[in-house]
Amino acid sequence: MRYPAIFITAALLCLLVGEAFGMWISQSGERFPLHPAHAHLNLAGWVTLCLYGLVHRAYPQLATAKLAPIQCIVAILGAVLMSAGILLAITSGERNLGPVIAGSIGVMLGTLLFAIMFMGKAAMAKEA
Repeated sequence: MRYPAIFITAALLCLLVGEAFGMWISQSGERFPLHPAHAHLNLAGWVTLCLYGLVHRAYPQLATAKLAPIQCIVAILGAVLMSAGILLAITSGERNLGPVIAGSIGVMLGTLLFAIMFMGKAAMAKEA
């Protein structure tokens, strides 16, 4: 798989949506309470996913890990679901926390899987 391209493409999509959302929020003071969703989409979506892509590029052996496809899907879905869940929680008066909880678990699980992959495939690998 081309994990660097997948992660960076997903990151760029999150950035574009996050920027557009931020511009929309800034047009009205009434929308300012929505800023945590914007911030999480940019941080978990743009920054984290882009870093995963860059690390995959620097350590191509990560793509050989059996956990790689699972980590990729979980990390991307987690970032998007967490941000959307935050937006839903804010707009619904925090009556519906299921999506933000599921997304947050996805983000954490994606990070845990990445750490396991990195330690197993890259950090412990012998230098050539």
